[in-house]
Amino acid sequence: ADRSPFAQSKVDREELQRINTGVDLPILLDLQPSVVTTTDAGTGVGYTGIRIRGSDATRINVTLNGVPVNDAESQAVFWVNMPDLATSVEDIQVQRGVGTSTNGPGAFGASINMRSSNVAKDPFAEISAFGGSFNTQRYAARFGTGLINDRFSFDGRLSSITSDGYVDRATADLKSYFLQGAWMGAKRSLRFITFSGQEVTYQAWAGVDPAILDTDRTYNPYTYANEVDNYRQTHYQLLFDQRLSANTTLNITAFHVLGEGYFEQYRTDDELSAYGIAPILVGGDTISTSDLVRRRWLDNVMTGLNASVDARLGRHRLVVGGSYSDYRGDHFGEVIWARWAGASDIGERYYFNDATKTDANLFAKYTHKLTDRIELYGDLQSRFVDYAFLGFDNDLESITQQVDFLFFNPKTGVQATVHEGGRAYASVAIGNREPNRDDLTETSPQSRPSSERLTDLEVGYERRNGRWSAGVNGYWMDYQDQLVLTGELNDVGAALRTNVPSSYRAGVEVTWAAQLTRQLIWRGNATFSRNKVRNFEEFVDDWDNGGQRSEVFTETDLAFSPGVVAGSELGLRWWNKPGKGQAHLTLVSKYVGQQFLDNTSSPDRALDAYWVNDARVNIVLYGSRAWRSIDFNLTVRNLFSERFESNGWVYSFYSEDRRQAFIGLYPQALLNVLGGVTVRF
Repeated sequence: ADRSPFAQSKVDREELQRINTGVDLPILLDLQPSVVTTTDAGTGVGYTGIRIRGSDATRINVTLNGVPVNDAESQAVFWVNMPDLATSVEDIQVQRGVGTSTNGPGAFGASINMRSSNVAKDPFAEISAFGGSFNTQRYAARFGTGLINDRFSFDGRLSSITSDGYVDRATADLKSYFLQGAWMGAKRSLRFITFSGQEVTYQAWAGVDPAILDTDRTYNPYTYANEVDNYRQTHYQLLFDQRLSANTTLNITAFHVLGEGYFEQYRTDDELSAYGIAPILVGGDTISTSDLVRRRWLDNVMTGLNASVDARLGRHRLVVGGSYSDYRGDHFGEVIWARWAGASDIGERYYFNDATKTDANLFAKYTHKLTDRIELYGDLQSRFVDYAFLGFDNDLESITQQVDFLFFNPKTGVQATVHEGGRAYASVAIGNREPNRDDLTETSPQSRPSSERLTDLEVGYERRNGRWSAGVNGYWMDYQDQLVLTGELNDVGAALRTNVPSSYRAGVEVTWAAQLTRQLIWRGNATFSRNKVRNFEEFVDDWDNGGQRSEVFTETDLAFSPGVVAGSELGLRWWNKPGKGQAHLTLVSKYVGQQFLDNTSSPDRALDAYWVNDARVNIVLYGSRAWRSIDFNLTVRNLFSERFESNGWVYSFYSEDRRQAFIGLYPQALLNVLGGVTVRF
């Protein structure tokens, strides 16, 4: 994939070790081109999110060793379920746009492809301890046997991350492990990997009303002691590689993913009938509402197999493969306490909803070296999805239903070495993507949305030499039937996403790196884009007269799609003694332009642009026989205490013949510090 004609960047293990302080993985990708990150708690620990070219994680295809990470139903990525995963990752490749064929949902913004850590030849051990603002603490230990008799190895990691959060009560308690056993032969290898994360995160989902941001910036409306999200996810992977010949390799990966957990909520004055509890007669009064505590559970499992053959013959390279996965999700809710419960039992389920989803794909990637300088690329993928779920039928009765999707995703491109160190490329790729769970379960066949289609054109040029590198990439992403929130209520009464016939994202991405002096290096990127939906009709609830009002926009901005995103990293190596150690001071800057909370381009419902600066000090001392190295890291985030919000939500309505809105914004922490030490043996 590194030589494919698509826009991409890579973060290797050395870079991850330098920047990893235990924050969630999206924060470690914040300086990649066209990336915008956010965190509910304001600290980078707990619930975090990432957008690439304005597309959120439901449209970013994420894999680890080729295994899909996105939730099969919602298509979201819950990074909080994989705490400290970056410590056990070898590298992360970010492909922007549709990119090459991978397993999982279609990429509509980007793909994030991670590889777990390689098998180490030599024994190793390391321990880490970090601490800082908001009582944030991270402890981790890694170990490995190295290759025993040049054949066997075993390595692992244990991690604990806790934080009180910047937002009130936005605590996080994250535990995880990673274990890998390997057998290495002359022509084949077998690895077994298992990793698991357990998270208990206090909910900070509501955001803060803009009216109180100046006076109570860390406000959290949730006060119930156990208003938490509690979830465990465990992954098992078996990876087999076989060299069939000098130029042909077979790769097979079997995987099994288990997830179980709930989020708990205190509800005030809820209708008892919604929980299957009959009205209660008390002293002649009929009680039909009650305060209560509910848990909404998800118990799921996904099992699958990936396989591919990679063959190289002269000027040709062919990769043929496919994947199959089977997902089963059990959704249910229970009331664990109620002020008025009648004859109901504690823990009695008030809803249950099973779902099954199978996802299969076949692909072939072909590369032909036309000349010594020109390479042609082709990629064909067929993907089949079958999803059975509890949803509404034509009579608005809730029954189990089934939908099928068959997608064909072709891609082609060319790249040329135009001169020494210079590469030019162009590609066109088509991606298709099915609606997510809510799009289907909360609609009837009459209002059910169709799948989305994206045509992605990329043209780029890169130049590298000994002291500097630079690149420019232009993209045009044309969407057909993109799903967006319009505010319109469907026949079930839910305000869900609706297909819009025509929308697009177009932009230019610029990247650079320069060795300014022997001690000073500057790296950065900037994206300038237009992100529009054509002929958009918005629907807003009318509280005065009932129903909804609508307004048509000829062309308007897509939500959460800033026109300018830029990142810069200015690094100074202020001490370097061969064999003794080295020290770096790095100034990290990030600019994100204005983002609209809905698709109307209204500045009244928008996130202000922000420019945030961090400072990082890295010191490495090389050891002797007792220890290999000691790494010190001190990171000061939001160095100048910029007051900014990185995410939000809006609900608009008409009242007193005037458009009004409820808005929730997610403030990020002011100046905060996190530092620690890692000792490697």
